[in-house]
Parts: sequence; structure tokens; C-alpha cells
Amino acid sequence: MCGYVSFIQDTDSVENIGRVFPAVFFIVATLISLTSMTRMVEEERTQIGTLKALGYSKIQIASKYIIYATLASIIGGFLGMCVGFVLLPKIIWMMYSMMYDVGEISLSFNFLYGGIGLLLIFGCIVGATLYAILKELKDTPAILMRPKAPKMGKRVLLERIPFIWKHLSFSRKVTVRNIFRYKKRFLMTIIGILGCTSLILAGFGLKNSISSLMPLQYEHVFDYDMQITLKDGLENDKIEELKQELEGKEEINRVIETYMTSAKAISNKQEEDVQIIVPENKEELKGIININDAKSKETITLNNNEICLTDKAAQLLDVKVGDTIFLEDSNGERKEVKISNIAENYIYHYVYMSRELYEVLYGEEYKTNILLTQNNDINEEQEEILSKEIMNKGEVASLQVISDAIQLMDNTMESLDYVVVILIVSAGLLAFVVLYNLSNVNISERIRELATIKVLGFYDKEVYNYISRETILLTIIGILLGLVGGYFLNYFIIETCELSMMRFSKTIAPLSYLYAVLITVGFTIIVNFATYFALKKIDMIESLKSIE
Repeated sequence: MCGYVSFIQDTDSVENIGRVFPAVFFIVATLISLTSMTRMVEEERTQIGTLKALGYSKIQIASKYIIYATLASIIGGFLGMCVGFVLLPKIIWMMYSMMYDVGEISLSFNFLYGGIGLLLIFGCIVGATLYAILKELKDTPAILMRPKAPKMGKRVLLERIPFIWKHLSFSRKVTVRNIFRYKKRFLMTIIGILGCTSLILAGFGLKNSISSLMPLQYEHVFDYDMQITLKDGLENDKIEELKQELEGKEEINRVIETYMTSAKAISNKQEEDVQIIVPENKEELKGIININDAKSKETITLNNNEICLTDKAAQLLDVKVGDTIFLEDSNGERKEVKISNIAENYIYHYVYMSRELYEVLYGEEYKTNILLTQNNDINEEQEEILSKEIMNKGEVASLQVISDAIQLMDNTMESLDYVVVILIVSAGLLAFVVLYNLSNVNISERIRELATIKVLGFYDKEVYNYISRETILLTIIGILLGLVGGYFLNYFIIETCELSMMRFSKTIAPLSYLYAVLITVGFTIIVNFATYFALKKIDMIESLKSIE
């Protein structure tokens, strides 16, 4: 049953991730597709003019590009569905098979989601293609058969800052002007890199949040090593004897008495399962269970009239300090209590109350049913021997070793780690496609300009620097914006992907920022390397006479 619950929680996490990441991927991919299709129409401007001069109607000319865009959308959409409905689920299921004893996965196409995605991409790409071709067809054949006049250069904002502008070399001034001259490419490159860097950083941030969950709960909040559940009906002197015996062992540092029971917390028609923790002595709780304020992180002292509720439970119940809730026990009996503090917590929901409040609420004498031990620095073998020895005690009903619980939870979280790796790799590949596509567009739309400067005596390396400087500068701007966007995207994803029983910490490790930058820069270097050879292959004579 425990494995089944863990499996369901894992699949819920993947489902929640699947609600966020595909939308960002889709937006970036659509932008690149739009750029490619509109550029294709602009490149064939002369051919469109020729066809129009030969008597072809606007519908006949436009149909060529509409059919091309339609086929590209359908074929790409079908291949995407094969990857999304078959390949990726198989990979994720294979990863789950490493941790759970599961059978073969039954795969099927979800035609609803696939159809919606296909319609969206079809509408965007075909719509953009139709807009671009109709815009070109407005001109006469004589105008269309001549290449478009290059955009006029304009003064840029940087020129109005003489201190900076005067210190730039000629080639750098040209780079700055070209960036603002081709505004569409400028925006597409920045948006593409911003989206990819944000996805990569959000993937790493999600991994950081997952990996920090266990240390925060079982080292920062709970700092005990064993939870010993006692048998029902034990006399107080028997409990005291067992406690003293455990305190006398070399392996054990501290032992405290608590009472724990399950209940439902109810407020405003909302209810959540909680675990009530009542320490025998609230002063002894410090250092074994650290009750800290969720916002200020200051230590909370339990008072004798009100309870302390953990933060995720307070969020789900939509309550705050000073509000009242009901605690319902297994018999359906409800007790109204007031909330004095909201405590920091990361796994499951807890209600802390003092012994005095418990006895007033339930009208019965406090009875210890749990012993929590804090062990000295012992190895796994010593811990196993100690566990067996404690379990052999007649007073002990069950024993939970926290290191085992941590290991179980770590194994559960590994499945999400694998999913995050897939997301990071996919985002990295998308960054490569964005840069490569835009670099090709940049070269193709400026082929005559590049041929001209080669004729004027620029060496291959100088021509390469002339182009790559723009790509590098735009990539840097996109990365910087992407790091900011990734921070907020990670925050949004954590809010979306959190399970009801967990509170992920919204932290991104400094190394994650570095990795996101390095991955994007790495793909930029690869694209620039490919660009260098593409520039070398430019035929100066053919490019310059292509206008005739």
C-alpha cells in the first residue's frame, strides 16, 4: 500500500509539471516556426513577382505556401505526438520501473490534447504564412521582381551617449546599428534565448527544490533519529523504565516523550489530514523537533490555550494566525481550537499543542505513546543492531528509523529528478534550434551585404566576427533576461507542482545559474562554429548578381 501511495504521488508530480513546461516549449517553438515561414516568403519575393507577371492568380500563388505550411504543421505535429505520446512516456515509465515493480505500460494517443496542439500550431504557422504572402502580393510584379530595398539605418540610443559611442570601434558601431536595424530578428533571438534559458534554469531550480526537501524536514525541522511507538495500555512506570533504559545506552543521546495521534483539521468546508504532536514537556522538544515561525524563522514556544499549525496546512485550509479551526478525531468528535502560530514544515501536516491544552480539550490525562530518540554518531550497522534490540522490547509496538524514511523518500524523488533531466536536455536542444535557425535566417537575408564586404577585402574571420558579434550580444541579453525569467518561472512551477502533503523550498543554487548560462553559451559556440563555415561558402559573384 505504501508503495502504491508513493507511486500515485510521483505520477501526480509529473502530471503537474506537464501542465507548465509544454506551454513554454510551445510558445518558443511557435515563435521560431513563425520566423522561418515568414522568412521563406520574403526570400522568394522575386519568384512570387515572376508568377504574378505570368498571370497566376493570388490564390494560386498563395496556395503553394499555404500547402507547404500545412504539410509542415501536420507532419511536425504528428512526429511531435509520437514523441509526446509514445517515446517520452516509455522513457519515464522505464525510470519508474527502476524503483517500483510495475508491469508494461499501455500507450495510446490522446487525440484531444494532440488535436488541440495541432490546431494551435496550424493556426499560428498557416496564419502567419497567409499574412506574409498576402502582404507581398499587394505589390505589382515589377516591384516584386526587384529585391526589397534594405532598411535605412537610423541613429540609435547609444549614439546619444557620446562617452560610450566615441570609444567604440567602427565594427562595433556597425554591430550596434545592425542589431536595431533588424528589430524582428533582434526580438526573436532574445525571446528564444530568454525562453530556453528560463526553462533550463527552472529545470535545475526544480531539481534543487526536490533535493533540499529531505534535509530541510529531517535535519532542520525534525532532528530525531528514531520514533518508537509504544503498545496501548502501558503503565507510566513502565514507560519511565524504558525511557531510562534507552537513555543509558551509549548509542543514544536524548529521549523525549510525546503523544501523537491522527486527526482531521477542518475550516471553511476544507479539511486536511494532520498529525497532532503533544510533547510531555514542551521545553524538552527543542533540538529534537524545532518549531519555527514560517516567515520569521524564529523559535515558537507553545502556549497553553492555542495550537500551532504547519504552514502548508494553513494555506490549504485558508487560515491565518488568530483564526479557529476544528480538530476531528477518529470517532468524529470535533474540538474548536485557535491558531497562535504558523510553523515551518515541508512534509505532511502537523498540529502542535501543549500538554495542558490537550488535557483541557479532551478532558483526559496526558498519556505518552511515542518516544523520540536522538542518537549519537553511529554507523548503519550499529543503528541496525540498536533497532533490533529496541524492537525486541515488550513495550514497543513499532519502530520507525528516520534514515530509512529518508532513503525511501529520496528514492521516490529520484523519479522527478529523471523527468527534470529530460526537461533540461529538451530545453538545451531547443536553444540550439533557436540559435541555429536565426543564424541561418540572418545570413540568408544579408547574403548580398556579406558578399559585398568580402569583395571589399574583409577576411573570412572578419566577416565571421561581423555576424557573430551580433549573435553573441543578443545571446548575452537573452541569457540575462532568461535568468530573471527562470527565477519567476521556477517559483510558478513550484507553486503548481507542489503536492498537498509537501512544501518545496523556492531556492535555486548558484551553480544552477552557472549551469544554465554554460549550457546556453555552449550551444551558442556550436552554432557560431557552424556559421563560420557557412560564411566561408558564400559565393561573392553569384550573390551579387542574383538581383539581375
